[in-house]
Amino acid sequence: MAIFSDMDNAVLDIIGRAIQFIGWAFIPLLFLPFFVLLFKKLTTFSCLLVQLIELFMTSLGEAIKWVMPSMVITVALSVFALSIYGISSIWWDELAIYLHALGICIGVAPTYLAGQHVKVDIVYERLNQKSRALVEFCGFYLLLMPVSLAVIWRSQSFISFAWQSFEGSTNGNGIQGIFVLKSALSAMFILLLAQGLSSALRATLILISHNPATASPQAQKSFMERFENNKKAEQTL
Repeated sequence: MAIFSDMDNAVLDIIGRAIQFIGWAFIPLLFLPFFVLLFKKLTTFSCLLVQLIELFMTSLGEAIKWVMPSMVITVALSVFALSIYGISSIWWDELAIYLHALGICIGVAPTYLAGQHVKVDIVYERLNQKSRALVEFCGFYLLLMPVSLAVIWRSQSFISFAWQSFEGSTNGNGIQGIFVLKSALSAMFILLLAQGLSSALRATLILISHNPATASPQAQKSFMERFENNKKAEQTL
């Protein structure tokens, strides 16, 4: 058993190092908006990348949106079983926690794409097109990217430990998948980085007076489209 345990740890270590290497390899891609400002020949590639990212985020959002109704049903059934039949299940109770956590972590990036995230707009709504693009560009490099990279870097150790021990619930009848929840934290910020890159690329295309990349047909809430919708609403008032 010890031999198999050592083999499992060795395999997990190799997988972890491979993922880390892939992550380091993709970091230069985060600076693509800067290169687009300098080399306009990259606009075609940028448009394609924006479309791919937003298509993926839209599909992910369509899938993850069913997690919250599932969580509500899970809680309702748990309460019903306890109050009517006196039946309680630790596994069932923890399932609601897992659904809630995964729904938030995986759903953050699609929510950002749809423009439905919580935000306080004091000046932004009054800015013109290029000023908004500049805010999006600076916001990605000054706020979103540093915070996301810091969280991903700092979370490596406890996620690695969780996978090595396959950390699970402290309750014997609970879900043995704490390591999955901890991994979702890094996944959340990786997805945020991807969507932030897409928004920064859109902003860059606007700053260089290039026609912004068209989002996937389902993604109708990009920050540029919200700007146009707001302008139309102001004109009707």
